[in-house]
Amino acid sequence: MSELTAIIEQNYEQVKAGNWVEVLSGWECYPVLARRCSRYSKPGSGWGFLHQAAWFGHEPACRLLIRLGAPLTALTHDSSTPADIAHQQGHQALAGLLQHAAKGTDSLWKAPGDPDVLPASPLYKEATQIQASTGLLVAYGGGLVRIPAGAACFTDSFGRILVGWHGTFNPPCGMDGESMLTDSPYQA
Repeated sequence: MSELTAIIEQNYEQVKAGNWVEVLSGWECYPVLARRCSRYSKPGSGWGFLHQAAWFGHEPACRLLIRLGAPLTALTHDSSTPADIAHQQGHQALAGLLQHAAKGTDSLWKAPGDPDVLPASPLYKEATQIQASTGLLVAYGGGLVRIPAGAACFTDSFGRILVGWHGTFNPPCGMDGESMLTDSPYQA
């Protein structure tokens, strides 16, 4: 077992015990670790960090994991998604939030398997304009969209990059070249 794998599994055991504050604090110092943890799935159960966050009703952890690309439709060995887990634990608002975040993630906006690639989103009505502080690699339609440092782009309420047809991002556009942000204050 690699040292990184051991650290990921230690983090997983910590969140399984409910120690989210400590783990999230560590992820602030080591964002690479946070990205790797977001994709982790426990071999014996299929549970990931997002399932654990849903179990505990920890919305900030869920939002961070979604932004990092945690797979929203990942199934445990008993076929439960993170939204199912939240629902089963009585966290109805969080279950709804997770279901909302999963919209479109089974198509062009599927979460990337590579933790170095950020997820994209089709939730255009939530557009918030940002400026990329570093170069970004964003998954879209089985490929990558490259957003250079300093470029304007848009995110959804989870912090995922909004990507349109053919990888457009400033603004994300439909097939006809028209902005997909027509219902937002950022119309083209």
